[in-house]
Amino acid sequence: MAVHISTQAQKDLRELIAEWHKMLPAVGNLNEAEEVAFEVRCIVAEQVFELGLLDITGKASYRGTTLSCSCGETKHFVDYRKRWVKSMCGETQIERAYYHCTGNKHGEGAKQDAPPWDQEQGLTRLIGTPRFKAAVCRVMGVVPYSIGVGLVSELCGVSIEESTAEGIMLEVGPRIRAMEAQRVEQVKLHIERAMEERLMVDAPERAPVKPLETHPVVGERLYLGMDAATAHIGGGWHNVQHGIVFNVKQDKHGKDTVFQREYTAGQMEMETLGWRMRTLYETWQGRYYKQRIFLGDGAPCNWKIASELFPDAIMILDFWHVSEHLGELSKELYRQDDEKQKALGKRWVDDRLSALKRKGPKSLLRALKRRRGKTAAQREAIRKELHYITANQARMEYPAHIAAGRMIGSGPVEATCKSVTGGRLKGTGMRWSIDGADATVAVRVIILNGDAGRLADYAKAA
Repeated sequence: MAVHISTQAQKDLRELIAEWHKMLPAVGNLNEAEEVAFEVRCIVAEQVFELGLLDITGKASYRGTTLSCSCGETKHFVDYRKRWVKSMCGETQIERAYYHCTGNKHGEGAKQDAPPWDQEQGLTRLIGTPRFKAAVCRVMGVVPYSIGVGLVSELCGVSIEESTAEGIMLEVGPRIRAMEAQRVEQVKLHIERAMEERLMVDAPERAPVKPLETHPVVGERLYLGMDAATAHIGGGWHNVQHGIVFNVKQDKHGKDTVFQREYTAGQMEMETLGWRMRTLYETWQGRYYKQRIFLGDGAPCNWKIASELFPDAIMILDFWHVSEHLGELSKELYRQDDEKQKALGKRWVDDRLSALKRKGPKSLLRALKRRRGKTAAQREAIRKELHYITANQARMEYPAHIAAGRMIGSGPVEATCKSVTGGRLKGTGMRWSIDGADATVAVRVIILNGDAGRLADYAKAA
C-alpha cells in the first residue's frame, strides 16, 4: 500500500526547511544552489529511510520461537543479525530476526532459508532493495556497466560496483524469463480449452484458466515478424532470436506505418520463439484484426512457424531479402572487376525488382528461365535462384500488397534486432557469458516494451 504525506505534513515540512535554510550560507549561482539542494535531498532521504526502518526491523521482525522451514523441518529463532540495505535513498544497516534449521537436508548442502523479514521485503543476499535493483536494471539495460555504475551514483547518490550491478541483472533476468514461460503455458492452456469447446469434448471439471492481459485492438492489421542477429556470447558468435508484433496506422498515402509494438528476444530454439510469438499474438488479440500479416526472410524455419501457429496469416517474403538474392546473382552473372559489366548487373537487378513490384513473381521467374549461364558456376547460381523464387512464389504477390498499402519490407523486424541486440550486446569489444547476455536482453526488452515500471516486481524475490 502506498504511503502518502498529508497536505498539512507537507506544509509543516516546507516551513521547517525554510527556517532551517536560513542557517545555510548564501549561494553564488545556479550551480551552487543545485549542488546544495542535491546534497540536502540525499541527507534527508537517507535519514527518513533509516527512521522508517526502525518501525519494521529489530524486534518487529520477530516471528516466534519456531517457524516451518522450506526443507520440511522446523527452524528456530537464534538472535538478531545485521545486514546492509541499499536503496534509492542511501545505504543503511538494520537488524532482523534470524532463524536456523538443523534438518538433514542442510547438512547435505541445502542453503538455509533467508530470514523471514528478508523474504517479506523481497530481499536477497544482494544488498539492494527491489526498487533500487529496478533502477539499476533500467540503467544497465540501456548502457554498458562501466557507464551505468557512474550514472547510478550520480543520479541516486549511491555507489555501486560493476560486479554488483551484474549480479542484480543476473537475478532479475531469470525472473523475467520465468514470467515469459508462465505466459506461454497460460496461452497453451487457453488454446487447449478452446479446442475442447469447439470439438465438444467431455472434460472433467477443472479450475478456470486465468485471463490473459490483453492490448486493445487498434486498426485492421496486425503484423508479426522474426529475425536473428549475432553477438559474441559464450566464447563465439551466436544468434539471438528476435520477434515483433505490431499494429499499424495508414499515412497520407494509405501505406501502413508502425503504431504500437512489442518485442521478444533471446537465445532460444525456434519452437520456443514460435510460442513466444503466439503468446504475443494472443495478448494483442490477433484474431480480432481483419488481417494478420507475417513478414519474414527466406529461412524455411520462419515459414514453418508461420504455417503452424499463424495459418490464416497473409505471408509476405521480405522484398529486401529478394533484392539481396538478386544482387548476389548479378555478381555471378556480371564481372565485378569491369565497371561496364558491373553497371549492367546493377541495371539488370533494378529492372527485375521494378518488374517484381509491378507484375509479381511470374515476371521474375520468366526472366530467370531465359538466362543461360556461360559457366557451370553461373548455371548453378541461376538454378538456386529459381528454386528460391519458386519456393516463395506465393509470398511474393507484391503488386497486390502494395495496392492494399501493406508493408513488403521487414524494416520493423530489422529495427528490432538493432534496438535489442545491436544497441546493447554489440558494443566495441563486448564479450558476454550466456547467462549475462540472456539476462541483459530480457531486461532490455522489458524496457523497450514500455514495461520498465514492472522491473521492481521482477526484482522482488519470491
